[in-house]
Amino acid sequence: MTLPTLPPSLSLIYLCLNEERSLQATLEDAVVFCATDLSDWEVLVVDDGSTDGSADIVRAWHQREPRVRLLQHPRNLGMGAGLKTGINHATKAYFCMLAADGQIPAAELRTMIPALARAPIVLSSYGNRPNNWARTAISRGFRLYMRALVGVDFALEGTYLFPVALARDEIGLDAIGADTFFFSFELIVQAIRRGYTVADTTIGSRERTDGSASRVANLTQIKRVAGEVWAFRQRDRRGGSTPR
Repeated sequence: MTLPTLPPSLSLIYLCLNEERSLQATLEDAVVFCATDLSDWEVLVVDDGSTDGSADIVRAWHQREPRVRLLQHPRNLGMGAGLKTGINHATKAYFCMLAADGQIPAAELRTMIPALARAPIVLSSYGNRPNNWARTAISRGFRLYMRALVGVDFALEGTYLFPVALARDEIGLDAIGADTFFFSFELIVQAIRRGYTVADTTIGSRERTDGSASRVANLTQIKRVAGEVWAFRQRDRRGGSTPR
């Protein structure tokens, strides 16, 4: 595919679940970055079944800045489902997934966007996040599991830039079966197998803006992700990519 003119037309997709304490600062950060660095942009907040005031914060932002839009799930469906909703509603050429908790400042995209001159897909790893032994073991174990079962090995810790048309039209979101963060890995695997290249970047992260711990890493989630990787392998071995 033709590499984009920089900076690209960009949809920032924020995944949100009960982030009332963080969301105001996160959206302020996003809008300041977009207004400063991008000429064609939108911010899509996918509220994945929040029971707090997160949606009201987004609605108030939309009144101030119409390019900030709210997309809602009636109940919690998971990260993959949230991304599918965001990508389906994206109106720009590229999308980038960020968490509403503010751990990746939007300004970190200043490191990633120039890498689109090297490849149509840009991945990121953290350069400043000290991993304890448990996080390191989980990360390495997941990559080994991915490589053994799927045959593709790449580093993705943070966010990524990805063409909307490639995800939505060429690969097809219905072909991606994962509902956890494995959605992103499965999408990138599908793109690599179609001959698309990736560029690696290193970004920074910060503590959650409300000071609470991340909800991502737990045994139940690890088991669920492992099951999704296995299910993808089974579909792959059958020569089909349709999840159901």
